Amino acid sequence: MTFRARWLALLAVAGGLAGIFVQAHTLAFASLTMLLWLAAQWAIFQKRLWFEVPQFTIRRTINDQAEPPSRLWAGRHIDVSTTIGSISRVSPLLFFRDCVPENLLIKSGSANFDLLDGSQEVQISFRAQVIGAGELTLPGVRLVVTDPFGFFEAHRFLPLSHTFKVMPAYSTIGEIRPVVKRINSIPLHGIHRLKRSGPGAELLELREYVPGDPPKSIAWKASARRENLMTRQYESEVPVRVRMFLDGSISTRMGGYGARLIDQMIYVAASIARSATNIGDPVGATLFDERGHVRVATGGGERKFYQLLDALADFADTPKPPRHKLTKLMLAAALRLAGERHPELLDPRVNRVPFTIFPLSPWKRARFFQQTTIAHVLAERYDLPPTKLVELMYDEMFLAEYLQRFLLDSGIAWMDPLISPRDRGFHDGLATMEMLSKALTEAVATAQDNEVYVVMANLLECSTNISQLMPAVRTALSRHHRVVFVVPTPNFKRPSTKSEELPKDAEGLLERAEEIRTRELQSRLQQALHRVGARVALSGEKQALEMVLAETALTRSGRSARAGGMA
Repeated sequence: MTFRARWLALLAVAGGLAGIFVQAHTLAFASLTMLLWLAAQWAIFQKRLWFEVPQFTIRRTINDQAEPPSRLWAGRHIDVSTTIGSISRVSPLLFFRDCVPENLLIKSGSANFDLLDGSQEVQISFRAQVIGAGELTLPGVRLVVTDPFGFFEAHRFLPLSHTFKVMPAYSTIGEIRPVVKRINSIPLHGIHRLKRSGPGAELLELREYVPGDPPKSIAWKASARRENLMTRQYESEVPVRVRMFLDGSISTRMGGYGARLIDQMIYVAASIARSATNIGDPVGATLFDERGHVRVATGGGERKFYQLLDALADFADTPKPPRHKLTKLMLAAALRLAGERHPELLDPRVNRVPFTIFPLSPWKRARFFQQTTIAHVLAERYDLPPTKLVELMYDEMFLAEYLQRFLLDSGIAWMDPLISPRDRGFHDGLATMEMLSKALTEAVATAQDNEVYVVMANLLECSTNISQLMPAVRTALSRHHRVVFVVPTPNFKRPSTKSEELPKDAEGLLERAEEIRTRELQSRLQQALHRVGARVALSGEKQALEMVLAETALTRSGRSARAGGMA
């Protein structure tokens, strides 16, 4: 019953009582008639709501496919069309909204539809872009039913769940396929491909001399003819193995989809894998977070590339967040989401909170009412026994744990209110460095040839603890491996060194302060890693890819010089 209907019922009751007391039969009869008419409208509305709305048929197509695909791709657009049929007998005043998860960004069309006539079916169509890799669920359609006079209103949810695995986006930098066919035969165990000065026996091309080329590779006769130093370029006898290390700790998962540090790192990792596969180099990955690490075996070919993308998509899927205390924002978000996805469970006739005097404070009593209401929803949603329901009502930490699970299952990323931001201090950086050092040491111990290690981690926030990682980096470099660090930044931009005028607004000043802080952390990290000979690519995806490809080319050519400094 809406606010308008309550006022009308109150006026009718007041008019009827006044008519009885003052013996005004006309007023009493008119008031009684109004109450009977309102009751008849309520009966008709309840009939439509409980007997006709459940007969709705709902179907969804993705990209005009009757059977929705099981996988989507991040960064690409999809066309979503949802059709609700068999609605001609229900009140024409209906409102439909297709529930769009956070990982979808609507580009055109609308997820809402107002039905004002007696149509046979309703179609909701929109075009959206998938933001980040991981998992995406389209839960169903929210329905609002009203009568023609606006006296009654009911909210329902029509479930139609489709879950998709979202594969990471990737790009290829330039034309990197060799012009001359390489010999990619892998030597027997125990044979080191860089044991001799030349990496191969077959001449590939002559090029100009670059400082750092081995003196034995200089073509003296060709240099004399051209009056310029020329170097022989040989084919590599074996492919260059590329192994990537991805940091999935809590600091990389904060923020919304598309704005997380892990989203950028996964994009760079998929692009590196694509480029290495095109050349014919085997590629593998080690994915690590607080739960441990997962090792994707090194291999080549298209099949191995898509297996790696599958592993990256599973790694990008948001895991269970760390336990956090109950907050007002978390409780309000859960109630709002429950009203959207489970409106029938919030109906006072179903979810009845018993009256209690305690707590005495009205604010605490209101909070207890909200906690009890959402506890009943969670108990029904996750099929909990009565003992767990009572624990949800009175244990705030236990309730917060299930609220986090409820928000996470609904497609909300690690951001307020799911988890509050926290300072990533010494202990967090130390844990990340320890996990990364262990994974890098294990990779060096099992390596067969010289490899290119691409480390993608949130090292800017851990620059004070970078000394914990140095022994593993020195070990890898001493075994003639190449080590490249790809470090994302919070705004996905490289900090500018240009002196510009200070912005006048507060938001601009905060951005400038964050940029200065990032530049200082970058300089500190660069100095620490350059001392041992490792390379660093900061943020920008294209620069990071070019840096890794340059290191791969150096490993293949056998040169001792390294590729530049900061990307």
